[in-house]
Amino acid sequence: MDKKLIDLEEKFAFLDHTIEELNNVVFRQMQKIDELEEMIKHLSTQIEQLKDNPEDSAKVANERPPHY
Repeated sequence: MDKKLIDLEEKFAFLDHTIEELNNVVFRQMQKIDELEEMIKHLSTQIEQLKDNPEDSAKVANERPPHY
């Protein structure tokens, strides 16, 4: 009986640890999703502004990329 109880306690500890790890993964994924959503909103705003001002879009098209 004691062996069974010890086995169950070990399994419970392992499952508890696994759940904690999964929770951390989900938390980091949600942070990244929030960050990406914010980036998409920002880029969408920039695209709309470029559509509204064709002169600005010509400037952007002629700019050198940052790696030059």
